[in-house]
Amino acid sequence: MSETPLPPIPEGISELTGPLLLGHFFNWGLFGALSVQAYVYYLAFPKDRWWSKTIVATTYTIELLQTILATRDAFRNFGSGWGNMTDLDEVGWLWFSVPVMSSIISMLAQAFYAWRIWILSHRWYISASILVLSLIQGVAGIWSGISAHYVGVFSKVQTHNEAATSVWLAGTAFCDVIIAISMMFYLNQSRTGFRSTNLILAKFVRLTIETGAVCATFAVLDLTFFLVYKHNNYHLAPSIALSKLYSNSLLVVLNARVRFIGGRNVGATSDDYSLSTISTSFTFNTTTGTIPIHRINRGRGFNDASMSGASHYDENPDETEDTQSANTAIKFRPEESADQDAESLEPPSDMLTRQRPYSSRNAEPSSPIFPPS
Repeated sequence: MSETPLPPIPEGISELTGPLLLGHFFNWGLFGALSVQAYVYYLAFPKDRWWSKTIVATTYTIELLQTILATRDAFRNFGSGWGNMTDLDEVGWLWFSVPVMSSIISMLAQAFYAWRIWILSHRWYISASILVLSLIQGVAGIWSGISAHYVGVFSKVQTHNEAATSVWLAGTAFCDVIIAISMMFYLNQSRTGFRSTNLILAKFVRLTIETGAVCATFAVLDLTFFLVYKHNNYHLAPSIALSKLYSNSLLVVLNARVRFIGGRNVGATSDDYSLSTISTSFTFNTTTGTIPIHRINRGRGFNDASMSGASHYDENPDETEDTQSANTAIKFRPEESADQDAESLEPPSDMLTRQRPYSSRNAEPSSPIFPPS
């Protein structure tokens, strides 16, 4: 029994295979970036609220599954089915790994931004509008994936699936634009008279605009390629990696609170306690040049000796007078409980007698970007 001959390879084969290959490259590259960001978040913020950790864990798990399914189709197209045009035209598992999973990830990210906007503005209708738009684009994306599964071949998907895909991609781009504008407006309104706080706000405004613009741009590119180029796979280049853009933008915002000691641009730091169970931070500025900075126990606040009135200093005999004079600030950062009595945060009496009193005009509280919820 003779085998069925394979369909001939067309001259413009690169228009079909090239976007697929680039899409899988982008997908794997962004998954690597996401893995690094998830690891940084795991190391840096162990005391974040449980739902913040849940969002990160859920997002990474979905992206891991998406990468596995997309790689399976990449191997089928460029490995086991290489040269088979029938196999290249099959949708495979991309109906689930691209529109369905991208819609779920984008809904998670947009819901997170909607919550942040509500914390900033306390106007429920703005956050509700974002949530409604996110839900609409998410349902349209899931429906687009299910429809592509029943169609089965890429050559017919763009003809039979135009309406659902248009609502999905246009809706997610429009939602991203609203989020970027709202975050920029309310972050700018939150500016204070303190330079360091304004630097933090400017950093978050920049991050919001950049991440929102990238996600919206790729969604618009995907929609444009899908509607204009109906006889090739141009739209798959941005579409396969679209979910990774949303997940990476989410982790970028969460990890923006990381401070690199001794690195570049370390002046602007962020203590975003709306994401953390810690809500108290005091900074005492001193003018003395003879007392070195001493380490406070971060897990327990002041130790038992300091509570009893004994000296809390851990003198370092190797520290020279020049080194000591360079240390001009002692930072207390109790992290035991958000409801800890403020009186228990006073430094030991021995410490106060060894320093000049600070001026309240020069002491800037380490305010969170967004107030605690």
